[in-house]
Amino acid sequence: MSLTLPDCPKFTVSPIGLAVHASLSFTEWASLAPRLNEASRCIGFLIGDWLVYGQTQFASPTAKKASRVSADDYAAAVEATGLDHTTLATYAYVARRVPHSLRHENLSWEHHKVVAKLEHDGQSRWLRIAGSGKAVVSTRRLRKSISAGRLLKPADMKLDPADRGIPNHIPPLNRLCTWWSNIQKEQWLHRATPQQRAALKRDLLPIVKIYEQL
Repeated sequence: MSLTLPDCPKFTVSPIGLAVHASLSFTEWASLAPRLNEASRCIGFLIGDWLVYGQTQFASPTAKKASRVSADDYAAAVEATGLDHTTLATYAYVARRVPHSLRHENLSWEHHKVVAKLEHDGQSRWLRIAGSGKAVVSTRRLRKSISAGRLLKPADMKLDPADRGIPNHIPPLNRLCTWWSNIQKEQWLHRATPQQRAALKRDLLPIVKIYEQL
């Protein structure tokens, strides 16, 4: 199916959105939904496949052997797409890990991201399970089912209040470490001005104070 929107003098599509110039009938308005939905669902695969193709066809022999997009290629892709390094790396990872032959059109890119860590047999099995029922299995349920080794029932997804535990520092700390890792990958420290470094230090002072109080 083509991702282009049907021609219509009543509206135009641009990078900043949909502009309606004349009243749309309900049928005209409703006909846009499948196209918009498809475009939003597949953009991760489109960009991921584009990155992987570039790495396969145009990268140096050393980069090809490493089976990953080089830092220079990511820098060029960031400039070309306007997307950040982390997003592009995730798109490329899923596109490389999940081949076209295993992808399901009725499942979202997020579903494929959930199974990307599995071997192809596991990907095929869980994607088939996620999309073969009357309703598509949610990505949350799919992720937990993979961990459990079986498709969990909706009732299994309800958390027992006794298992909730208490809030702790691990999730936010992990997010902070991931953020810092991304900062380093994007070489922000090499580009940052003294003023930007100073502002970041001020923002991180609460963490230093917490450490000193321990």
